[in-house]
Amino acid sequence: MAALPPLSKIAGSHAGIYEAYFLQADPSGSGSVGALDAAKFMKKSGLNDTVLSKVWDLSDPTGKGYLEKPGFYSALKYISLVQNGQEMIPSALVNETPPPNLGPVEPVAPPAAGADQWDIKPAEKANYDKVFDSLQPVTGLLSGDKVKPVLLNSKLPMDLLGKIWDLSDCDKDGYLDRDEFAVAMSLVYRARENNPLPPTLPPTMIPPSKRGKAPTLPGAIPVLPPGAVPVLPGVAGIPGAPVPGVAVPPASQPGTGAWVVSAAEKIKTDAMFRNLDTDMDGLVSGVEIRDIFVQSGLNNVVLAHIWYEKISYLTGHPLNIHYARYYYYCSMILQSIRLTISQINILGTPK
Repeated sequence: MAALPPLSKIAGSHAGIYEAYFLQADPSGSGSVGALDAAKFMKKSGLNDTVLSKVWDLSDPTGKGYLEKPGFYSALKYISLVQNGQEMIPSALVNETPPPNLGPVEPVAPPAAGADQWDIKPAEKANYDKVFDSLQPVTGLLSGDKVKPVLLNSKLPMDLLGKIWDLSDCDKDGYLDRDEFAVAMSLVYRARENNPLPPTLPPTMIPPSKRGKAPTLPGAIPVLPPGAVPVLPGVAGIPGAPVPGVAVPPASQPGTGAWVVSAAEKIKTDAMFRNLDTDMDGLVSGVEIRDIFVQSGLNNVVLAHIWYEKISYLTGHPLNIHYARYYYYCSMILQSIRLTISQINILGTPK
């Protein structure tokens, strides 16, 4: 199967309209449009289901079940061909036609030339996509639990796997979409070839779908995600990693100091934890705890640091202990005790 033509050849002089339609169909900026979303969007063309079925088959020739931008542009071009009485064949993708009509649209500037270039080659991406799909993503996302076995099979050290997860989760939502998963797989193969991991993801390694989107917080730490634990479960997420601009001495690493939560505070937080842990599994998810976090009245930067640096990265202790630590942090800050990031780092965990 021949590769699809470049986007500029497909869209011709109507690149702004093609790009605007793609943004309408992919409002989350994931870089791809699933089959159901694409089918619903294409019905706006007014074409019958038989024609739209053929449009889909031609635009997704390998049967991936979703359309990335080249496939979506191709679908729009096929729709334009039919709307203008032309034959719907692959060789016609580069023909100049009027823009497709799928409802009101305001043209937008397409990405600059070269903006879609990516270090991960199409053949590599296709192989990674097959692995991604085999892991049964939910709404186009893989949790750490599903990615973990794949990464562990690489036999790389745990600290490297934690770094790979951190680099790959570009939007820091605690999940990997198919583009982020491709980044993770590419980094795994590079590490297996003894190439050092970069301290930050090079611009050419960042998926085009993730470019130009500022992280929620400095240091690429997002605000609390709904239900996500942002580190790979069972793989060290670089606990105690220094925060830029804050020096943390070796003796101040988490887990080395005396526990700061009093017995009375622990009883109180245990009761709160039991109310949240409705399924009695000893765990609380981001969804279950999010409202409590927000009710603290603390700003998002502080909450995100507590969640990511001091709860999600901790392993080896029951989560009610983590919850108690969180409650203590909030209490101290709410009582106007100035708690710096360095001070947060030295708060201990019970032996």
